[in-house]
Order: sequence, then C-alpha cells, then structure tokens
Amino acid sequence: MMSGFETIVMYLGMSLFVILAMLGISAMLGPFRPKPRKRTTYECGVPLIHPGQKRYEIKYYLVAVLFLVFDLETVLIYPLAVRYRALAHYGWGIFFEVFIFVAVLLAGLIYAIKKRAIEWD
Repeated sequence: MMSGFETIVMYLGMSLFVILAMLGISAMLGPFRPKPRKRTTYECGVPLIHPGQKRYEIKYYLVAVLFLVFDLETVLIYPLAVRYRALAHYGWGIFFEVFIFVAVLLAGLIYAIKKRAIEWD
C-alpha cells in the first residue's frame, strides 16, 4: 500500500511524462514551415505602428512590490484577528508577536516614504 507522499510523487511524475510525450509527439508529427510573414505580429490585420515591447518605469514595479508586502500583512494578520478570543489564553505572547510583525512592516513603510517610493512625481 502506498503512502500519500508516494502517490503524489507518482502523480506528478506521470503528469510530467504525459506533458513531455505530448510535446514530443507534436514536434515530431506537426508541420514546420517557417516564413517571415508568419513570424510577424498579427494585430487585427493592421500592420504594427511601433514595436510591441514597451519599457515600463521602475515605479510601477516598486508599487506592485509594496502592494504585495502590505497585502500579505493583511492576509497574515486577519486570521489572528478572527481567532483573537481563542488565542487570548496564550497571554501577551501573541500580542507581542503581532506587534513586532506590524512594527517591522511599519518600519518598511517609513523607509519607503523616506525614499519617496510612493510619490508619483
């Protein structure tokens, strides 16, 4: 009898085998007729005006990372707020752990504000 871990490993192995087999069979049996016209970008039958790749400013990525950090903070603190009464019998330990967690995030927010990471000018 297999354990749960062995079943998962076998499932992942068989899935990987099926994926690779499908890609291999498709590559062997499918036609390969490259032409310059086929390699161009198709946009509703209209030729491209400018290149498809456009550079984005770094501030968009910085805001995205800040959003993820503070979104994860919410995801991690929400269950503690919901289960506050059940965790109250642990004493002040839980309170201090949450306080330290929020203090570290607040320090990160203050650092981001001082570095002007949130300003759009």
